[in-house]
Amino acid sequence: MPAKSAFVCNFTDCQALFKFKAGIISDPEGQLQDWKEANPFCNWTGITCHQSIQNRVIDLELTNMDLQGSISPFLSNLSLLTKLSLQSNSFHGEIPTTLGALSQLEYLNMSENKLTGAFPASLHGCQRLKFLDLTPTASFLSNLTELTRLELAVNYFTGKIPSELGALTRLEILYLHMNFLEGAIPASLCNCTALREISLIENWISGELPAEMGNKLQNLQKLYLMNNNISGRIPVTFSNLSQITLLDLSINYLEGEVPQELGKLKNLEILYLHSNNLVSNSSLGFLTALTNCSFLQKLHLGSCLFAGSLPASIGNLSKDLYYFNLLNNRIRGEIPDSIGNLSGLVTLHLWDNRLDGTIPATFGKLKLLQRLYLGRNKLQGSIPDEMGQMENLGLLDLGNNSITGSIPSSLGNLSQLRYLDLSQNSLSGNIPIKLSQCTLMMQLDLSFNNFQGPLPPEITLLANLGTIPESLKQITYLKVLDLSFNQLTGRVPIWLANASVMQNFNFSYNRLTGEVPSTGRFKNLNGSSMIGNAGLCGGSALMRLQPCVVQKKRRKARKWAYYLLAFTISSLLLLIFVWVWVRKLFNKKAEAESEEPILMASPSFHGGRNLTQRELEIATNGFNDANLLGRGSFGSVYKAWIDDSISCVAVKVLNEDNRQSYKSLKRECQILSGIKHRNLVKMMGSIWSSQFKALILEFVEYGQSTEVSSRGDVFSFGVMLLELITRKKPTSEMFADGLDLRKWVDAAFPHHILEIVDMSLKQESLSGDASGDLQKLEQCCLQVLNAGMMCTEENPLRRPPISFVTGELQHTWKEMGFDRKSMAGKESYDYDSV
Repeated sequence: MPAKSAFVCNFTDCQALFKFKAGIISDPEGQLQDWKEANPFCNWTGITCHQSIQNRVIDLELTNMDLQGSISPFLSNLSLLTKLSLQSNSFHGEIPTTLGALSQLEYLNMSENKLTGAFPASLHGCQRLKFLDLTPTASFLSNLTELTRLELAVNYFTGKIPSELGALTRLEILYLHMNFLEGAIPASLCNCTALREISLIENWISGELPAEMGNKLQNLQKLYLMNNNISGRIPVTFSNLSQITLLDLSINYLEGEVPQELGKLKNLEILYLHSNNLVSNSSLGFLTALTNCSFLQKLHLGSCLFAGSLPASIGNLSKDLYYFNLLNNRIRGEIPDSIGNLSGLVTLHLWDNRLDGTIPATFGKLKLLQRLYLGRNKLQGSIPDEMGQMENLGLLDLGNNSITGSIPSSLGNLSQLRYLDLSQNSLSGNIPIKLSQCTLMMQLDLSFNNFQGPLPPEITLLANLGTIPESLKQITYLKVLDLSFNQLTGRVPIWLANASVMQNFNFSYNRLTGEVPSTGRFKNLNGSSMIGNAGLCGGSALMRLQPCVVQKKRRKARKWAYYLLAFTISSLLLLIFVWVWVRKLFNKKAEAESEEPILMASPSFHGGRNLTQRELEIATNGFNDANLLGRGSFGSVYKAWIDDSISCVAVKVLNEDNRQSYKSLKRECQILSGIKHRNLVKMMGSIWSSQFKALILEFVEYGQSTEVSSRGDVFSFGVMLLELITRKKPTSEMFADGLDLRKWVDAAFPHHILEIVDMSLKQESLSGDASGDLQKLEQCCLQVLNAGMMCTEENPLRRPPISFVTGELQHTWKEMGFDRKSMAGKESYDYDSV
């Protein structure tokens, strides 16, 4: 038990601690509730006293306690303090300059707080300091020659990286990530030859990568530069980083080709170059060079500008490679068969490229593959049976290609399959019964294909998929089922009304018949999920289907109506044929009588002055090709200067060898001479004779410019927003009989928008906490679709200005919690995840 005086706070260290506590304004978890005079201060939370010297504090550690307040300058009175750690709290304000008096301090960590201002230069007095996690903004750093680890991550520090870091020759770890540091990487950093790890992730670092880093930092093992503004090329000298195992240059503005010399990095395990402006030669030679990196495990090259064809040498990449990502590039050509040699692959991402040819059967050799993304390419042919041999495959995306044939029954062997997307292809035939063996299926998208026949009742074994048959009532995992745009027949199963787990199903544009239930899940179902099935009836009022009323009299009346309709159409066709024949005879007669030159000119044609064929020949320099504006099957258009080169007109001369061109030109002359519209070229006259026929039109001066206007149309922008969220084109075949994209969205607005949202937007939500992520997705899509609906109002006066729309979208962006750091961090900050 300490001396009685310890209970009375009359010691310097005790008083300093009470001053520190007075600066804390919030302790939500009550971590400091034992900091009372009634308790010996050496027993307080976070306090460690000297074992030999009574009542002297040597260790103050209050990490991750959610404390709020300012740091008291009286901490400098703890003269024997060797460790001060206030990490992961909410301390604000500046760091006290008095801390420089702590001459015994060896460990100082104030990271993950809200500290601001400059770092006190007085800290140069802490010459025993070996561990510092703060901010490098002052020259005091040059005095900390014993420092081996400097962590300044996850704060709000601004300014440039100080060049004084170059004096820390023993520095091994440098963490400056997730701040607001700017400017270029100082060349002096290359003097820290002991560095093993550098992390500058998510700052505003700009400029080019110092080439000296590759020559001097021979001990560097991990270099994190993701999500900055670094530009220029990747230095060839980086091939000298012989010890490096992780190189992350992603989400920057790097350009040029990837140096093939990177293949010399024998110890490289992780290479992230995605989201840059990097290009490649036609052979993607750097991929061949990387085959020398025998320990390579993760290779992310997505969202760049890589073109060319995949070389067969990719099959020689490391056997340890389990993550290979080339999404969103311009890769073309066929997928080489050698891809099957990458036996360690767990994830292969080739989505959104220009790959063509057939799917290699060698995919069947990838026994460990769990995720395969081949969507949004130009793949052709059929799905090889060998794909059913990928026994660990859980996700298969072949959507938006040109794949033909039927679904191979071997896919039923994929017992781990949870997500299957075969949408927007040209698949046909029946849905194979063997798919019932994929009992873990959660999402199945077969929309926009040519499947036929009834939905197979044998799929009742899919207890997790929730397919159509009545006998499938024990659904447990199904979230999304999309069978739209096929030729499926049969009835809508009643049991779906009780499928509580299912979040969305779409049977639109098939040949389903019968009554749609109006209870359970169908009670609030929007009509967009059943649209395009002419044989359906009943359902809730929201579906707007016709009532299920069948009467014999109505059938008989309908039969006679068909007879009457057939007779009417036949009579109409006969009348049209007679009219066309008479019209043709009349036109021949009119042509025979048209021998004399006739000039028709509008009153505005240069004061009514007539032009002759000779004048037009002079004005066009004998219809010289230098004045040619365009040429078509019916004639040519020339630019002509008249009235001593003061006025310019366009002359459309008929091609006399084409008889159809005579009718076309005459019809154009009749139409343009009788109407006026700001969007139509004004006809100024015509010359009509047996030897020469031409139209004289207003010359649209600015129509010849190749410059594209930067001003957009609000209506077009609104249509783009609707397309973006629904992934439906206004010209889609589904929009017929008065239905268009806007009406389709309006039918689902606002309570059923998840039923029309693009399936790929829901994929990430479905892989995690569906309720939270889907709610956030629904709110975001609701606001974007609302903006699109306003922009596409039929009355132009009701459309908002584009500035209002962009403001609303920016507000939605911020309200949803999206920013540049969070979006970039989601993509690749977790290096250990697949």
